Amino acid sequence: MTTWSLGWFMTHTPLHIVWAGTEAVYLFFILSGLVLTLPVLKSNNFSWRAYYPRRLVRLYVPVLAAVAFGALTIVLVSRSNGTELGPWVIARADHYDMRSVLKDITLLFGTSGVISPLWSLRWEVLFSLLLPAYVLFSVRARRFWWPKLAITMVAIAVGCMAENQALLFLPMFALGSLFAARWASISAAFSRLLARAWAGPGLALFAILLTCVRWEVAAFGVPYRETVSLIWISVIGVALLVLLGAFWHPLRWALERSPAQLLGKLSFSLYLVHEPVILALRFATSELPPAVSIAACIPVSFGVAWLFLTYIETPSQRFAHLLGSARKKDVVPERARETL
Repeated sequence: MTTWSLGWFMTHTPLHIVWAGTEAVYLFFILSGLVLTLPVLKSNNFSWRAYYPRRLVRLYVPVLAAVAFGALTIVLVSRSNGTELGPWVIARADHYDMRSVLKDITLLFGTSGVISPLWSLRWEVLFSLLLPAYVLFSVRARRFWWPKLAITMVAIAVGCMAENQALLFLPMFALGSLFAARWASISAAFSRLLARAWAGPGLALFAILLTCVRWEVAAFGVPYRETVSLIWISVIGVALLVLLGAFWHPLRWALERSPAQLLGKLSFSLYLVHEPVILALRFATSELPPAVSIAACIPVSFGVAWLFLTYIETPSQRFAHLLGSARKKDVVPERARETL
C-alpha cells in the first residue's frame, strides 16, 4: 500500500473508524452488557425463568440459520482456492464438515472458523448465560464502583497481553454492566461535561483516536499482529463512544435518524450473512475482475440480510418474546405464594 494514498489514509488514520470491524464487535460486547443489565436493575419482578429461554432463542435461531446458509453457499458455489483470488479469500475453508457444523451450532466450545463472524457469538452466549454473575458484580458494593471498573480494565489489559480470549472478551461485557449500575450518575456527569462546546467534538475525536490505535501505530512500521497488547486502549475508546452515543446530542441525533436505525436493525443479520455472500460472489466471478464481485457484494449482502431479517431474525424475536412471556406466567407471584 502506497504511503499517503487514499487506502493508506483509510487504514492508518482515524478514518479507519469507518470500517473498524473488530472494534465494532467490542462495541457490541459493551452494549450487550449495558442493555441486558439495565432491565434487570429497573424491574422489581425480573424473571430469570423468562429471560433464559427468550435470550437463547434470540441468539441460537439466527445462528442455526446462518450455519445452514453458509453451508448452502459452499455446496452451491465451489471454492477452488485459487491463488489469484487473494490471501483472505484463499484462506477460507472450502468445505463444511459435520464436526465443524456441530461446533458452530453449539458455540460454547469455540467455532470452526468456516463462518468467521460466529466467533463473537460464542462470547455473547457465554455472557448471556452468566448474566446473573455480571449483575451481582455490578450492583454489590456500589461504593467500590471505580475499583471494580479499574479491575475490569486490568483484566482486559492482561487478557490482550497474554492473548487469553476469555480474559480479554468477557470483561468487556462487564464494562457495560458497570455502566448500567451507575447510569444515572454517568448521565449527570456527562451532562455537566458536555455543556462545554468543545467537549463533545473533542471527546469524539479522542475516542476515535483510541479506538483505531492499533492501525495508527501500524503506520510507523509496527506489524499489526504485534499490536495486540494495545487492544485495551481500543476498548477505552469504544466505551467512550458508547457513552457519547447515549449522552452527546449531535451523535445521539444522528443515531436516531432513519438511516442509522435501519442499519442498526439490519446489523445482526448482515453480520451473520455477509461473509458467505462475499465468498460465494468472489468464487462465482473468479474469472472476472475483482471490482465486479466487490460491486455486487454490497447490494447482494444487504438484500440477503433483509431477507434474513424478515424471515429468520424477526420471527425468532417474536417467538422468543412469546416463549419468555409464557415462562413468566408460569412463575407464581410472591403474594400468591404467601397465600398457599
